[in-house]
Amino acid sequence: MGALFALVLVGLALAQGHAATIRGMNPDLASHYTGAGGTFACITGGKKIPFERVNDDYCDCADGSDEPGTSACHNGVFYCRNLGHEPRLLASPFVDDGICDCCDGADEAKGKCGNRCLEAGAVHREALKAKIAQYEQALFTKAGYITKAANFKQELQLKAGTIAEDIAKQTEVVAKAKAELDVLEKAESDRIAAEEAKRAADAQAAEAALQAQADAAEAAKAAAEKAAADAAANPELATGADAHQERKLGEEAKPEHEETPEERGRRIASQWTHDPEAAGVPASNVEGEEGEDGEHHHGDYAQDQHHDGEEWHDDDHLDDPLSTDTTGTPLGEARNRAHQAQHDLDRLKKDEENIALFLRGNLNFGPDDMFLAFHDSCFTSHQTRWTYEACFFHKATQREGHQAPVTVGRWYGFSEDYKVAHFTGGDECWNVGPRSFSVQMSCGMENRMSDGEEPATCRYQAKLTTPALCTEAELDGLKEELHKLEEFEKEVREKIAKDEL
Repeated sequence: MGALFALVLVGLALAQGHAATIRGMNPDLASHYTGAGGTFACITGGKKIPFERVNDDYCDCADGSDEPGTSACHNGVFYCRNLGHEPRLLASPFVDDGICDCCDGADEAKGKCGNRCLEAGAVHREALKAKIAQYEQALFTKAGYITKAANFKQELQLKAGTIAEDIAKQTEVVAKAKAELDVLEKAESDRIAAEEAKRAADAQAAEAALQAQADAAEAAKAAAEKAAADAAANPELATGADAHQERKLGEEAKPEHEETPEERGRRIASQWTHDPEAAGVPASNVEGEEGEDGEHHHGDYAQDQHHDGEEWHDDDHLDDPLSTDTTGTPLGEARNRAHQAQHDLDRLKKDEENIALFLRGNLNFGPDDMFLAFHDSCFTSHQTRWTYEACFFHKATQREGHQAPVTVGRWYGFSEDYKVAHFTGGDECWNVGPRSFSVQMSCGMENRMSDGEEPATCRYQAKLTTPALCTEAELDGLKEELHKLEEFEKEVREKIAKDEL
């Protein structure tokens, strides 16, 4: 029995030895090249030939399987082992044609081609390392999604117990701040109204004074004209000192320039607006109170807006009693307090909404809430004619150009493996029913939607890559692949050094 077992082992070794020496043989078909019984059966058709006729440069099998290592069969296939790189299947006519097709040179006579597989493998190795680095970054991003979601929910949990009480207290704070603000705004409004009334009265008084001056000037002019007329009518009365005195009085009474109604209106307007330009004359010629230093003052705008060529800054309006700028004033501080109080109340109400949605709602955000980062996020796929947009946990739309979008689905949920996001119950489609949209998701370095399409009438779909679907198992697989590749390259180098290829 032991001798028989030993004989079987010897037979298997011989068979394996035959297969190992068959040039161009595909390892997946090694069972056909054992040489059992001293014959070879064509893989297709079953025709049998003596085993020594395999690779004899003559095509015996219709499928070319008896000549894996020569160019005898036009339909044969040569297997490039390409140790150190990726195996390759080569059409038999390219074998021994003088061109090195296999990177290990096995398709040509030994010594004709150098082994280039390690160089080609190095490119693959570097690409694999880059992919590993990308996966590590994607997993880091995914971890950030999970951590952010956990912290967000933890904060909501801390607030949930007292949120109603906090809102009630803040509502009182808002009411008190607004009441204080109302009192100060009423006082400010009254002040502004009083100042406006005073200005109106001052303007009216100024106008009356100007009218009186104009009337006096008119009267003096009329008197001078009458005196001149009397002198002309009685020349004998207008002689000597008396005539000289009358001419002097007439000249003093005559104004330098007779003011037209338009000029008078401008002058009144300039005194009301404190704008010398409104009177159509230089600022130095506008009437006003003359101070001790000889400067003219015109209400609260004491300085010209452009002085000595320097740019005028708007800070001058702070001295205006009618200014609405309340910065640094009790009213301004009250407005800030009221604004901040309302902001804090709005934030608390938003927290209340989030507690109801994220803690007590029925939305499924995936394992470890990794898709919570997608809430209120929309992803877009721009195609030639259509633009698709998927807003997770809300709805999906399709838009043509600048036209109004069509709702192609409303959020329904994820598939069990979280690789498909479903939007259903969209706008009605004639003769079909409600539209629907699905997003096929896979691991990717960034959140990116693409390939939006309508494969069936009113049934839409797109693809989305996201770090959220990358896994540690995939990364481990890539690292194991790199390790095996590096070990294999080491073995190949040793074999090349021993010239065993």
